[in-house]
Amino acid sequence: MLNIRDLKPGMSSVNIRVTVSEFLKPKQIITGKGVEHEILEAKVEDETGAMTLVLWDEKILPLKVGDVLQIGNGFVTSFKGQWKINVGKHGETAKI
Repeated sequence: MLNIRDLKPGMSSVNIRVTVSEFLKPKQIITGKGVEHEILEAKVEDETGAMTLVLWDEKILPLKVGDVLQIGNGFVTSFKGQWKINVGKHGETAKI
């Protein structure tokens, strides 16, 4: 199990437990390949730091502030200098 301070862009197979501190409404985006996706971004934290979590398509869960999430097989990206934990088609998210 990793902590937020351990994460770096390019990492995959990330397993982490985080708490939701803020979230936005789902939105539609179009990737560089022209494919439309629905994403939900949430600010999450643990005792070592905070980061943005991005849930993609069917991985989107109804969230509320204070929810504790277990992330499995996530990956870390950097977009415009902001590091994000992503849960895509091969990842898992569960409320604890």
